[in-house]
Order: sequence, then C-alpha cells, then structure tokens
Amino acid sequence: MEIEQQKKNIIKWMYKKFPELGGLKEFKKFDTGQSNPTYKLNFENKKLVLRSQPEGKLLRGAHRIDREFRVMSCLKNTKIPVPNMKTYCEDINIIGRDFYIMEFVDGIQEVDPILTKIPSNKKKQLYYNKLDILINLGQLNLKQLNLHDYGKQEKYMERQLSLWINQYKISQTKTINSMEFLIENLVKHLPDIFDKFPIVLCHGDFRIDNMILDKKDKNKVIALIDWELSTLGIPFIDLSYWCLMLRFSNTWAIKGLGDLKKNKILENFPSEKNLFEKYSNILGFDIQRHWNYLLGFNCFRFASILQGIAKRVLDGNNAGNNASKVGELAEPVANMGELLIKDYI
Repeated sequence: MEIEQQKKNIIKWMYKKFPELGGLKEFKKFDTGQSNPTYKLNFENKKLVLRSQPEGKLLRGAHRIDREFRVMSCLKNTKIPVPNMKTYCEDINIIGRDFYIMEFVDGIQEVDPILTKIPSNKKKQLYYNKLDILINLGQLNLKQLNLHDYGKQEKYMERQLSLWINQYKISQTKTINSMEFLIENLVKHLPDIFDKFPIVLCHGDFRIDNMILDKKDKNKVIALIDWELSTLGIPFIDLSYWCLMLRFSNTWAIKGLGDLKKNKILENFPSEKNLFEKYSNILGFDIQRHWNYLLGFNCFRFASILQGIAKRVLDGNNAGNNASKVGELAEPVANMGELLIKDYI
C-alpha cells in the first residue's frame, strides 16, 4: 500500500474513532528509532502518536507492538511513567499492518548520554532518577497489575540465549568471529545463580533516548517509551544493559561515555559502581561476581538486534534514518562482549 493511501486511511479511521480531534495540522514521522515506525499526529484539539509494525517480512516474535500497548496500559497509575494508551488496531485494511495510538508526551528527548540539553547541575540527579525507575520496576506487584503472565517465569537466561542465538542466525549476513565466541561461551558458562532470582518486569531497551524529560524540571522523567522488548526477567538485566550503553564510544552512532574517562564532563555523572551499589542495596542482591557475564550477555543480545537492523537495511525496510551506521555496530559491540566474557571465565 502506498504511503499517501496509508495516510488517507489513517486519517479517515482516526476521525471515526475520535470525532473530537479537529483539523489535522501535522503528520510527521519521528527520526529516532530503528524498529517500529512512529508518527506524530497533531490535530487542532489533540496531539497523538501512531506506532506501527514495519512493512515487509518480519522476524518471528519481533516487532510485538501489541505487547508494548499491553504493558504500558497496565502501568498506568503506577510509579513507572508511561504515555496514555488510546487504542490498538488489528485491521490490516487500514495500513496493511497492526498499529496503536497513544497520547503525545510533550517534553525533551535526549539521544546523547552526555545530556547536551540538560544543565550540568541536573545531570547526576537525572541519572539517579532514571535508576529509581529501574528500582520501581523491580518492586512492582505483577499479579496486581495483571502482568504475571507477561512472560514465562523460569529459566529466563536460557530462554533469552536461545531466542537471540536464533534471531542472530536468521539475520546473519556475514561471519562475526566474536559472535561465534559469545554463542559458545555464554551457553557454556551460564551460572545457575540467575535461576534463584525473583521475576521482575524488564523494559528491554533501557537507555536515555527512550525517555521523555520534563521541559521545566529537566531531571524528571515523564515517560518511559519503546517497550517492544519488554518481558518478565531477572533483576540487573536492564541495569547491565544501561551500563553497557554507557561504555560505548561517544563517536559511535549509538553514543556512550566510554572514551571520556579522563574528561571533566564525567564529574557530572554517577559512576557505574555508584549505580550498581544503589540498585543492589535497595533490591537486596549482590551479583558482582557475575556482572561481566551480564554485560557480555547484553553485548551479544544487542549485537543480535543490531544485526537485525543491518539485515533490514539490506532488505530495504529499515525504520531509522541512520540505520546503516547503527547496523554496522554489531561487530564492535560483539567484540566488547568477547573481552568481557574472556575476563569472566
């Protein structure tokens, strides 16, 4: 279906669903995001966001925007800030694929962990406020929120390894030696301690560009978005993923703080050790011995995601403007993981 026809169908459907919207002032695709196309729909009386699956053939189990819609709907009125969900559409006659509508959250969105849009005296507190969201995620009553069946509750790490090994092999376009190393050694050296942890809700892509910040109080997170990879898992998964992101080079397409160790700008941020210790102390777990395993696992998981982006670029159905550069990070991220797992074993 042509883009213009999709737009006409969406607008017609929107007016039937929400007749109070008023005239359409803007229909614009967001530049950020590599997976599911997302659009801002600015009407006279309401600002909304449409998020859909990408066009083309999809990997099995990927682009589960129905899960995004469910989890954010369930998290309304909790300590986890999320946009207000409006409706989900499964009628493929509209645009040829599923989509959902949520309210637009008007705030600041950062893509650089240096936080170029945030005053220096607010950066450290923003990172701790972000950590508080993770801690609150780990303390949710899943049964009460009707999320107790949002994922299986046993053998989380084994299932994750199986999932991402499969996803990587499906999207593989070349041999990456460090990925082969990780596939072998993550399975071989998987510690059984993870099976003893309680089950918590995991966001799955917990990084700064998936957060919307208050325009006035710029260290306040007013919405956590992009829940496509969310599931039930174990504590420390989201934290280790976030800390891994911070180890990336600030010159990469997905920026980190890793090559700024001697830069005074880092005085504005808590250290990885600070974040780890606060999270551990509040939730009551200490996995210092296995921290590098989790970092290495997240390298493998994220490299598999990046490889999927690279494959979509080749197939011509990528969502992001810089998808090609992002996809190229699969090998350097896997190389990081190899070093971490070698240190672990």
